[in-house]
Amino acid sequence: MQPQPGSGTNAAAEEPYIVVSTDSHVGPSLKNQLRQYCEPKYLDEFDEFAAEMEKHGMFSLRSSKAGDKGHDENWSLDQSQAEEFAKTAGIRNPEQMDLGFLNRSYEHSFVPGLQDPAARLADMDEQGVAASVIYHGGLNGESIPFSTTGLISWGDSKYDRLEDLGVRIYNRWLADFVSTAPERSAGIAHIPISDPAACVREVKWAAEAGLKGINLPAPRNDFPMLNDPVWEPLWSICEETGMSLNTHGGGGEHYPYEGEGAQAMYMMETLFRTRRGVWVMILGGVFERHPKLKMVLTEQWMDWAPGVMNDMDGLYHSRTGEWVRAALSMPPSEYFKRNCYIGASFMSNWEAKLGVDEGLTDKVMWGDDYPHAEGTWPDTREAIRFTFNDIDPKHVRKYIGGNAIDVYGLDRAKLAEIAAKIGPTVDEVATPYTVPEDAVMGLYAFRTGPGRFI
Repeated sequence: MQPQPGSGTNAAAEEPYIVVSTDSHVGPSLKNQLRQYCEPKYLDEFDEFAAEMEKHGMFSLRSSKAGDKGHDENWSLDQSQAEEFAKTAGIRNPEQMDLGFLNRSYEHSFVPGLQDPAARLADMDEQGVAASVIYHGGLNGESIPFSTTGLISWGDSKYDRLEDLGVRIYNRWLADFVSTAPERSAGIAHIPISDPAACVREVKWAAEAGLKGINLPAPRNDFPMLNDPVWEPLWSICEETGMSLNTHGGGGEHYPYEGEGAQAMYMMETLFRTRRGVWVMILGGVFERHPKLKMVLTEQWMDWAPGVMNDMDGLYHSRTGEWVRAALSMPPSEYFKRNCYIGASFMSNWEAKLGVDEGLTDKVMWGDDYPHAEGTWPDTREAIRFTFNDIDPKHVRKYIGGNAIDVYGLDRAKLAEIAAKIGPTVDEVATPYTVPEDAVMGLYAFRTGPGRFI
């Protein structure tokens, strides 16, 4: 029987929830924020790269909307403008997407918290979010300098030799950004994936600078597979420093679908591609050799996890699994349960219940995807009620904050003080929320079941 809100005798059980979003984004300005972190001898190339980004059209489109009077919330994109925006934001097949969603995405690309830490904290306070894990990728037309491996890839191959420089520029800006409220921020550093030795150096710097993990690109053909020995020094330094490995949804190899249904085909694979690293790391023995590594797959559903564990165990125990058994000291599912975590952004109610049934409440973490249009912002309090109103508070505390605190090494006591001021109460979360019929809310935040949306 579920405990009734307010009926407990344990005061700690009635304390406001500590909410930690494991999926949020920034998009610092190339010209106004990142340029100052560029080494002087590379400024000409930096400016050339920034100028090329402007050619994508995002900046002129934003300027036409803002005009001389600032941001105009009543202005909306027509179909051709929406497709132009989508192209610059890395959104595929926009002609097959809802115009309203594209306009919501564009509107959210103006959120000041993408670049201003004070504005970001104000949004978090309003929504009851005590801390957030921060990735690049604001869909606002801003790129990591010289980026070819970011959440959204930009640029030209001629800049590949400057990938390391671009990563350093972004990571140093990010370290300063999170330093304004380090107890409330878990910054995810990028690594120059084309140079394994430089990756090790950057992880050392990022850990010393207070960042909490690295953005690990999903497997692709343009760098060695994650079980390749060339990565062993990277795994060792991440294990030594406690830096988590984080793979965000949307990465990996993109098959160039075209024609009717292309957008739906793309979406069928967009989450699957980013899961490939799980079986590579497990079956390739990486977690056997590095038992303290923590791998997080962010912006995912969670219903796939039990099936993947069963499939891997089936291979392990099969008559042809001799090679796997020789390399692993325990079944693959045990590595998943020890080393892997699911960042189930905008988790649904049925997923939360599935996690309880499957014994995964210690492995799943919620996220708001701030400020992306498919996420919960600015309706996060309502989304939390919608998802967790009938879930035992002991599980809710793990899902929406406790697990993330452990994975990213956050200060639980400090966050409890913040949550006491802004966090949702047990009674608030236990109050069911019904989505108004005419509401325009996050695309995935209010799912009612597998394949069912409001």
